[in-house]
Amino acid sequence: MKTFFNDEDYNIETDGQIKNVNGNFMFIPYMEGLNDPLYKKYIKELLKLDWKHHKLYVVGGILEGWKTTDIDICVTGKVVDETRALMTQARAIGPFDMYWVKRYDKIFKGKDNGIKVWKFAKAHDRWTINGKQWDGKWKKDGLFHMSGLFEPKPNRTYTKDALLINV
Repeated sequence: MKTFFNDEDYNIETDGQIKNVNGNFMFIPYMEGLNDPLYKKYIKELLKLDWKHHKLYVVGGILEGWKTTDIDICVTGKVVDETRALMTQARAIGPFDMYWVKRYDKIFKGKDNGIKVWKFAKAHDRWTINGKQWDGKWKKDGLFHMSGLFEPKPNRTYTKDALLINV
């Protein structure tokens, strides 16, 4: 993962979290909102990849302006041979939590706040190489498809809809 920060500039106990990034545990500083300089650097790197016809949407805590250590990105559009590789490359760039849905109307949006079952796919099937595989299945498109129950974190109300970042 590219790091646009120096660990020594942060207090590991208060300024971020130790996270599993592509199977490696490392310190990730908190980012807070779309104007956060670290968030902007990671998005700039993400957009250097050729996303073909895919659209990328920012969702989740960073969009709401909450302190977070990951950037949730929803990929939409028809799955092609390069889709899985692009999603995997994105995870190598930064603390991206990438998932795919077919169309924008399938993205969990802020106005849907509350418990919801939704279908999505990822380029991987577990957090670590020795970790337990999630419930779901690999499909011919090369992605691991799942359905999950989305429950907002306690004391959090999602209000923002997904934000398109590659216009």
